[in-house]
Amino acid sequence: MAMSIYDRAKLGEVLRDELIIDAHAHMGPWYNFHIPDNDAAGMVSCLDSAGIDTIVSAPHNCIGPDYRAGNEEVHAAAQQFPGRIVPYVTVNPKYPQEEIEAEIARWDADGGIKGFKIHPSVHQTKADDERYRPLWEYANEKGIPVLSHSWSACKFGGPAILGKLAEQYQNVSVLVAHSATNWEMIDAVCEEAKKRENLYLDLTGSGLHFRALEVMVDRVGADRVLFGTDIPFIDPRPGLGRVVFARLEDDDKRKILGLNAKRLFGL
Repeated sequence: MAMSIYDRAKLGEVLRDELIIDAHAHMGPWYNFHIPDNDAAGMVSCLDSAGIDTIVSAPHNCIGPDYRAGNEEVHAAAQQFPGRIVPYVTVNPKYPQEEIEAEIARWDADGGIKGFKIHPSVHQTKADDERYRPLWEYANEKGIPVLSHSWSACKFGGPAILGKLAEQYQNVSVLVAHSATNWEMIDAVCEEAKKRENLYLDLTGSGLHFRALEVMVDRVGADRVLFGTDIPFIDPRPGLGRVVFARLEDDDKRKILGLNAKRLFGL
């Protein structure tokens, strides 16, 4: 009988034969964190050691000082490491709408867009603000995911706001970042996800409450939960351990670790 994912991981085995896709990654430095090996090569080295096949990445540059330079950075990294790094496209709603539309058109013409990442808190703009509309409309037309930063107390992109967007743009898979940060967040996101089949729960965070993953799967199903880590902002290995050691069936773990992301991003 084949050994379970739990038993193999317990022995220290790297799960190289399992598909593992980190759907919430970044790249580069952040102003108040020490982040070693934060470039593409350093991140891929970390992925190799952990057995992670692919990351979907939005550089810190995207959500901070220069979204266009960040988009260029991640697309260059994707060319350098094909199949290992998949780009998110990020827009900053503080810029004129014609510039945002031009940025979306640029990457659409460059080979298409696999997904968008927005950070309403850093941008100090609600996720449903009119200035984000070109992004949501493009995503709805193309049927691609949008990952949004969120938090239980986030007034810019909380679960209720993202739930309404999922209802409005039903051809978009709306990925709610940091869905497991605390029980308030877990309860709110699960309630929204029960009402909208295109709302997904992202596990990214520095912590995960005891047995929270099992609760989330019980409430919304393993098809609606995505593995993510915030690499290189956060070391990905503890996040991986929270999934492989969870009290879940291996088929559910495989969906969370990679199969759901493969389906949503068309990988």
